[in-house]
Amino acid sequence: MKRGMTLRIFITLAMVAALLLPGAAGADPAQPSVVELGSDEVTVDPARFEGLALQATDPLGLVPGVDIVRLHSLGTDVIDVWTCGSVGATPDQIVAQLDAEVASYFQAHSRGRLTVDFVPKGTGPVIDRWPEDSACYQMAANNASPNANGVLLADAAWFGGLGGPGFGSSFPDNRRWAVVGYPQVFSMVAAHELGHTQSWPHSFTTVSGDDYDNALDLMSGNYGADGGGYGTWELPYDTAVINRYAAGWIDPDQVRIVGGAATSFTLQPSSGNGVQMGVIRSGSRYFTLGARTSSTYDPIPEIWEGVEVYEVTPCPEPEDQLFYCFGDPRFDMGLREHIPLGRVPFDPFDAAAYSKPLAHVISPGKSKTVAGRTVSVAAAANGAYTVSISQGAAFTDTSGHVFEGDIEWLANSGITKGCNPPANDEFCPDAVVTRGQMAAFLHRAVPGLPAGTATDFTDDNAHVFEADIEWLSATGVTKGCNPPANDRYCPEATVTRAQMAAFLHRALPGLTAGAATDFTDDNGSVFETDIEWLAATGVTKGCNPPANTRFCPDAPVTRGAMAAFLHRALAG
Repeated sequence: MKRGMTLRIFITLAMVAALLLPGAAGADPAQPSVVELGSDEVTVDPARFEGLALQATDPLGLVPGVDIVRLHSLGTDVIDVWTCGSVGATPDQIVAQLDAEVASYFQAHSRGRLTVDFVPKGTGPVIDRWPEDSACYQMAANNASPNANGVLLADAAWFGGLGGPGFGSSFPDNRRWAVVGYPQVFSMVAAHELGHTQSWPHSFTTVSGDDYDNALDLMSGNYGADGGGYGTWELPYDTAVINRYAAGWIDPDQVRIVGGAATSFTLQPSSGNGVQMGVIRSGSRYFTLGARTSSTYDPIPEIWEGVEVYEVTPCPEPEDQLFYCFGDPRFDMGLREHIPLGRVPFDPFDAAAYSKPLAHVISPGKSKTVAGRTVSVAAAANGAYTVSISQGAAFTDTSGHVFEGDIEWLANSGITKGCNPPANDEFCPDAVVTRGQMAAFLHRAVPGLPAGTATDFTDDNAHVFEADIEWLSATGVTKGCNPPANDRYCPEATVTRAQMAAFLHRALPGLTAGAATDFTDDNGSVFETDIEWLAATGVTKGCNPPANTRFCPDAPVTRGAMAAFLHRALAG
């Protein structure tokens, strides 16, 4: 069903998102009707993004399209409040409850960066159809406050809710709304649905068929009060740390991006100062670490305290794919997946589950493996935790690669920094080596070579590797790329295997050489002498194992192969 938005309703055990039509308002919340219809997220139709100059300005590269996510998460968010049907309370009374239990929640977790201003409006008929087609919604749209950013409709005929971010600044044009059942667990569900209006997604395990099987995230569960039951916890509790970062409530300098070396840092809960989120990258995904400590605005059982871990896969950056991600209910907030570590569903009907640690939380004094690394947690002062992470691979994209060991050596030797600055957590082992990169590799590998006067090449000015290129020419390792003039270096040109042999021969002439291999494909090459020298040193055996009768002089050198050549040449 699409009317400018996509509806996915999930009537669930974990969130009490049962949508009951009029006449069902008296249903027993402990025994809800269970009908699977989808999810409670109402997301923007992808067509509404057409022509939008989408900005992806997250400096850490964690949340694509972060400008959209932060449309209403900073400053003042004005939400009109209407009642639909007879709910037993006036809009003023409902706003008083929202101010005390929901506005204060967002104020606390945003650390004062978001103020939700609930405005009491009026009363309309009960919602008996798709909300945007209802008379109550139309009354709200026709009488919106001049500065309203969205609307919340409270309806006693609903048990649970629906909500979504809409698109744009002002209601009703942005169609940003939430419907929340009243009075059952009203504040808890209202905070959840308003989370959806901030683009916050669910964070479920994907294995139970339930969008709400994660008891620790406001957006994916509602654990029971007093050690059991379902849907009986009235007050909202904290959400996954990536949601707070996406909202702009955590600054980039409060995020610890974990590199390959072993490290340790103090992780603060949302009420603290300092590092609020840890991130361990692993290829195209990353893992988030967030502190959870029971408090007024995170009233979780003490047994669940510790460091929660989520596996996050962001959507691709290209705009067409990013639009799709924002328009698909599974991919809210530009994330393809947001999954608790271990993917162990929480069963709210299992009373024993409330007295056990959660699978995706590392309790103080415990350790878990995250992205192949050991993450250990110890309690610190004021609800914070000391997080210790074992040494890992220098890069996230080299695990299992044929040259993994050579690449690790190259990184540990300081010869490479990575291929994706500023993160530099990838090496791109199968990408080709450019002449500019070759200059940098050699400059870092053998910085003590005697140097004379550098050639002032015409094509390297302001290049990222200009200093390395000038050094390379001053040492005589290169003369240029356009003989006989040689006034250009061609920094973006690909290095062939034959050229690589020449670079290494000039840079490392003192390597011990034995008998050269008589390759069948280098006869008459301008680099034949360099190739034979390289083979005689043992740095290369050939390009066609096991015979290794050929060198493939015109083939490009990959970054992984270059790591191997340098490793053999410099470390023996």
